[in-house]
Amino acid sequence: MTKELTVAAVGACLLLVALAVFLRRRARLSRWVSTTGVLVGYRVRATRRDGRRRTYHHPLVQYERQGVACMHDSAVGTSQPRWEVGAALPVLYDPASHDDACIDTVGEKYFIALWLAAAGTITTVVGVAVAR
Repeated sequence: MTKELTVAAVGACLLLVALAVFLRRRARLSRWVSTTGVLVGYRVRATRRDGRRRTYHHPLVQYERQGVACMHDSAVGTSQPRWEVGAALPVLYDPASHDDACIDTVGEKYFIALWLAAAGTITTVVGVAVAR
């Protein structure tokens, strides 16, 4: 097998892992409870890459679970605030765990699977294209 086809095979494996991660996450989320939360602000995180400063805005959403007010600090940040403070946002939470919740968006629910799928697609396409 040539190096190029090996690269394509690695990409295909990444795609399979992405599918497995997606299916496992979807099965887990099917047991979660849906509610509505309120965006109370953003946690701003600054990083430095290639000598440039980058700022990411991570939503902070307050929601109620079984009569208790809870806060979700999203791990997924964007370069610009996505919603206005005070906006109502759909939230999913795991009734079996007090720490597991997410904003009910494709990006937040399937972030890791999406990145793996993107990396797998690019790697597969590059490997096949170079092998031709």
